[in-house]
Amino acid sequence: MSKLTSDCLYEIFQYLEDSTKSLHSCLLVNRIWCETSVPLLWRDPFKPIISYHNKEKYYIGIFCTLFSCLDEETKQFLSICNINSTDLTQKRLLLFNKPLFKYPIYCRYLDLNNLNIIIKQQFRNEEFITLVKQVFLKMIISKSNSIKKIIIQDDNQHSIYPISDFPGAERSLSQLVELQCDSCINSLFYYELARCCKNIQRLIITYCRSDNLGLISLIKVQRSLKYLRCVAYDRLGGFNEIGKALSEYQSKSLLELELIEDICIPIEFISSFINLKKLKIDIYGDGLNPSEIYFLEKAKLPKLEYLSTEIEFPRLNIITRLIMNTMGNLNYIYLGSFVPDETYQDIETYHKTISKHCPNLEYVSAFIYEDDESTNNNRKDFFGLEELIKSCNKLKGIIFYTIRMESEGFDFFNMIKRFASNTICDIKIIGSCELKSFYFEWFLENWRSKDPLLFSISDNIYKMSKTKDLDEVKEKFKKRGILKDLIISDAIEDFDTN
Repeated sequence: MSKLTSDCLYEIFQYLEDSTKSLHSCLLVNRIWCETSVPLLWRDPFKPIISYHNKEKYYIGIFCTLFSCLDEETKQFLSICNINSTDLTQKRLLLFNKPLFKYPIYCRYLDLNNLNIIIKQQFRNEEFITLVKQVFLKMIISKSNSIKKIIIQDDNQHSIYPISDFPGAERSLSQLVELQCDSCINSLFYYELARCCKNIQRLIITYCRSDNLGLISLIKVQRSLKYLRCVAYDRLGGFNEIGKALSEYQSKSLLELELIEDICIPIEFISSFINLKKLKIDIYGDGLNPSEIYFLEKAKLPKLEYLSTEIEFPRLNIITRLIMNTMGNLNYIYLGSFVPDETYQDIETYHKTISKHCPNLEYVSAFIYEDDESTNNNRKDFFGLEELIKSCNKLKGIIFYTIRMESEGFDFFNMIKRFASNTICDIKIIGSCELKSFYFEWFLENWRSKDPLLFSISDNIYKMSKTKDLDEVKEKFKKRGILKDLIISDAIEDFDTN
């Protein structure tokens, strides 16, 4: 390792980027290792430190290093304001030596909220905090080769910084590709960004309350906005004008849309995003109103590949119509972590629509509905489920919601054994039913020629079954390499496709 070139070391060290402690250790090996790891450490110096053994010491180090990088004129100005002696201990002053590197050059990610936290740990005087934050921000934006990401939440102090007027701002901020913000920030901040930032591709709005004229202006000037995530915590506001700006200026570029907690962007604009590949809607509480239901039913998203809905009161027929209006590109359908109370007629249509319109499906949410009293033999094909599993031969993972399971798992396991493709490696079952360990063992015996299976069941199913017997089956088939694991959880989560 000591003979590797700096380019090779850089490629290796990038895998340690999320481990601040490991990169710090690399600093101490030799000069080449130090020179290689410093740019990675300072790419994102303000990221939250969770596992670091001494967070306070780390933040003091960041503060003192930034202070040491200030030019002499700025230091003298701060000294006149009593910032280097009044609020700082002598121990910290000893750290203000000439820096070994021009650290701000390497900054790519600016978390202004954590920068604020770091400075507040050194001062109590609000005027000092504001002043130091401004000079630090000016230095970083002026010296950095390119700022790729900015995180900022509601903070009135941010609005007074003319960041687009900082020397070098046009160069560094023109490279900004991701902005995480909220709608309560003063519009002037967004107008400032709009002067320099035209290449934002990812926009995350973490608090959606009402339209923001500056944010609208920023959205309009972007050349190719690809990802938008809106998070709301109530239904007191909305982004009607922001929705219009997106529909008019980013309709062709937007590829991913996530609406969390509320429909911030009016549903009526979704159809305008003709190239949308990912749609995620997570809503809790009252669900969708009649107008939103109407526009979601009518939405046509021909290129959609990923559909995820976590809605407390969903209507399966709405999701079914949305799937009908795609053009066969869907490879992911997720309906949430709870068991919807749907009629068997909606379930069958849903399953058969997927069979017909989703040949490339890899992950799906489906339903188990066994009906002993049915007179039309629907039990045999589980209301279209058998057809779904046979038709979608690229499936890797299935979440089953158990509306009713009369056979204690036998019919279900038999169907999977007979028709599931060899690509399936992840099965999850949610709801309340009993799984007999005998049938589970029989199923796994017939799985031995396929890849190891990850099997998850909700806590209710585990409690209703004979837990000791299931545990024995789990250990037996894990040892044989047939079962990767049997996971029991209160809430079965979405698939991990990374």
